[in-house]
Amino acid sequence: MKEPKPSLETSIAIILTKVNYIESEIKAIKEKLEKEYVTQDEFEPIRKVVYGLVSLILLSVVGAIIALILR
Repeated sequence: MKEPKPSLETSIAIILTKVNYIESEIKAIKEKLEKEYVTQDEFEPIRKVVYGLVSLILLSVVGAIIALILR
């Protein structure tokens, strides 16, 4: 048996409720992004330091291997 279609007012109320829920979720996501995550500009100095340290470590390892080979 077919269920009766909801009235236009009911459909609009349901849609409005869902839109309000989506708006509140978007607001929560924006707040979380602003508080908990860093921007690219804030991360750039950290990335440079880490890349520099990793490069130094790799250069040391390669230098040690070359020193062992040349002995």
